[in-house]
Amino acid sequence: MRQSRGILQPLMAALVLAAIATGSGCLIPQDEALLEGVPRFRNRPPRIVEEQVEPSERILRTFGVGSCTQDFGVVVEDLDVDDQIIVEWYVDYNPAAPKGPDLQVALAATGQPRRDSRGTLHVDLRTANSPLAPPGIHLVEALVTDRHLINRQPAPPDEVLLPDGGVVKDPGFVTSYAWVVNTVAGDCQ
Repeated sequence: MRQSRGILQPLMAALVLAAIATGSGCLIPQDEALLEGVPRFRNRPPRIVEEQVEPSERILRTFGVGSCTQDFGVVVEDLDVDDQIIVEWYVDYNPAAPKGPDLQVALAATGQPRRDSRGTLHVDLRTANSPLAPPGIHLVEALVTDRHLINRQPAPPDEVLLPDGGVVKDPGFVTSYAWVVNTVAGDCQ
């Protein structure tokens, strides 16, 4: 019995030394490089809250019968709460003959993801040069962007210099919502 005890002590000592050697891996000194600050978040896209668009129907089949006015509106969220958000409105945009927006609406930053104001386009068929006055099918589009648009596309991305000397491109975003409107000769003509 004395002899087996002699084997057990060196075996236990070896196991303790192995545990110490394995557990000391986290004690290896680390390099001294520290971050100089919190890295900047990359730009995130704005979002149109589809449950709150106005009108809620995407197809208006008989505009001009019963009502001569219509408000088109979008509610916007952007996790980048300080971004400038612009809603550009286009009626019957033709890519073969590009033009600027019919209306631009800037949505003020509120410190919250959801902007308090709506981007709204008011249409009255009785006003001169109303874009929806001619009878027929029309397309009304809301483009929501966090950058200046060039031909309905975001301006070239910003370049962000990284602490290690690298460069990353931080793009702007655009999202859209559209309605098809059938204007009919009705009460407003």
